Amino acid sequence: MNRYPFWSYLNISAIDAPLISVSWYLYFVQKSAESSFNFNYCLILGLSVWLGYMADRLFDIRFTKEAHFASLRHQFCKKFESALWIFWAIVLTVTVFFSLSYLNSDKIFVGFALVLFILLYNLLNQYFSQGKFPKEVLVSILFAYGTLFFLEGPLEINNFIHFFLICFLNCLIISNKDKQVDKLMGVRSWAHTFSHRSICVVMSLSCIYYLITFKGVMNPFFTTCLVSTILHSVSHRITADKFRVTTETLYTLIPLMALIWP
Repeated sequence: MNRYPFWSYLNISAIDAPLISVSWYLYFVQKSAESSFNFNYCLILGLSVWLGYMADRLFDIRFTKEAHFASLRHQFCKKFESALWIFWAIVLTVTVFFSLSYLNSDKIFVGFALVLFILLYNLLNQYFSQGKFPKEVLVSILFAYGTLFFLEGPLEINNFIHFFLICFLNCLIISNKDKQVDKLMGVRSWAHTFSHRSICVVMSLSCIYYLITFKGVMNPFFTTCLVSTILHSVSHRITADKFRVTTETLYTLIPLMALIWP
């Protein structure tokens, strides 16, 4: 019986992505004058993100030979594929129920459109997986909008740009670290065209951008970007799975820490 490292379970079960989205939602709620904490929104957001990420992995293993599963998350999904599809359907049912019960008609309509875009992304990602598909850009757009979607009032473009960029940087450094894993699975990403050094430059410029924009270091965008830059610079010393887990943990904890910053 296969045993997975204790530190990997949040990642292989795709729970880390919902934790990231909810932690950043809490940060944006605190900074918003129009929004207040809503437990139901947190639940719907977390479940929706989990559905999207788990579906992406289940589609990955469906169209890839088992011998090419180099990552723990894909090995886990392959081993429990049938059970995960059943659980996925149950979670989908629960999410739909809560959405219809607690979201207003406008959010239900926009949420349904967002679901269609996520489905379209999954189809395009599988079809163009060997053609340098810009999945990192699309995932960042969907993740950022999906998180900010639950805030009250109109979408603030500055919040979207700042959050999209931080999400994209996350995808960029993880994709760079996963090059060999993707190669074994026959996946080619647009982000693979970036060298390790060029990503360091992009990350450094992003740190400067956040430092200037927020006029200081006490904000989760700059801190997340700075820590990610350092992590990327030493990524050659860390395995791909540990790198992903470490990065996702930082992306969850830093916005939560920002809730208590002065």
